[in-house]
Amino acid sequence: MSGGTLPGGQVRLRVNEIFWSLQGEGRFTGTPAAFIRLQGCQVGCPWCDTGYAQRADEALRLPDESPLVAEKTASSGAWSAFEAGRLADFVAARSLSGMHCVLTGGEPCSQNILPLTRRLMEAGLAVQLETSGTEPLRCAGGVFVTLSPKARPPLEASWARANEVKLPVQTRADIERYEQKLAALPPAMVCLQPVSQGREATALCIQTCMERGWRLSLQMHKYLDIR
Repeated sequence: MSGGTLPGGQVRLRVNEIFWSLQGEGRFTGTPAAFIRLQGCQVGCPWCDTGYAQRADEALRLPDESPLVAEKTASSGAWSAFEAGRLADFVAARSLSGMHCVLTGGEPCSQNILPLTRRLMEAGLAVQLETSGTEPLRCAGGVFVTLSPKARPPLEASWARANEVKLPVQTRADIERYEQKLAALPPAMVCLQPVSQGREATALCIQTCMERGWRLSLQMHKYLDIR
């Protein structure tokens, strides 16, 4: 069983890796955080830097609830299935009290993360969800939602639920695709993030932020060469 619901209604999630680092993007840049990277995504961005987390290959499946996902020293497609409550307990027990916790992927909302987000918050962690918004947002009410629109448009409900919008930018067309949506938001909610720290993309993001009052997100972890 590679995910889904266990007997008794318990939810099992596909997990690529768990690690602790600084949040390198968006409003919480520089914040110490526990990261849970979930496996599986169907958006298929050509410049994706976590392609190893897109597909749940059964040949790369680890034993269920394997601690090896928290011991990876290099990115890989290896993954393990965790019951949502035990996953939350595993992370909370190894995290600072009240720590920031980031759910990322892959696309976290391709799985039912509602029980996980509830359990993490019950454990006292502050939960942030990073999502493309292309799947229904099944998460607890207090979760901070970072919407990251890609080529495949987010659902309308995702725009309404977002606490910040972090737009990857490679060319001006990426901004123009969502210009009307972004212009309707409070400027402080909008972050532009140059794809792969490209020189031209970075210059475009800086210019647009200065013109619109938006913010710049620079993937600090990549500049620091940390996870």
